[in-house]
Amino acid sequence: MDVIRLVNIALFANHGVAPQEVELGQRFYIDVEIHADLGRAAREDSLEHSIDYNAVYHTTAQAFTSTNCRLIEGAAWLILKALFKQFPAEEITVRLRKPSAPVEGIFDTVEVQLTRRRAEMQDA
Repeated sequence: MDVIRLVNIALFANHGVAPQEVELGQRFYIDVEIHADLGRAAREDSLEHSIDYNAVYHTTAQAFTSTNCRLIEGAAWLILKALFKQFPAEEITVRLRKPSAPVEGIFDTVEVQLTRRRAEMQDA
């Protein structure tokens, strides 16, 4: 299966459990992997038969910022649902990083990854 990836989308939102996260917000980083058949797009050099990554970016940003979630798992789920609704993907992976998570310790980031196939999203 072919893959289109958008890596390290940076978005600001107010997701979180702690009151200061909800009030102040913070920056998050998102990777999106869309698995789809891109053969015809490649052969014909045609955007019409591909998945427009500009549209993927905007769909991701809209889904991520439209609702405040307590958990990054919930925010990643919103992105998955929106992308499956909008694009003819067989499988999608969303990685969502929260570098400023309120954790006592030294770390680069907290990350969650959700991967689903289209069939798993029928009732979502």
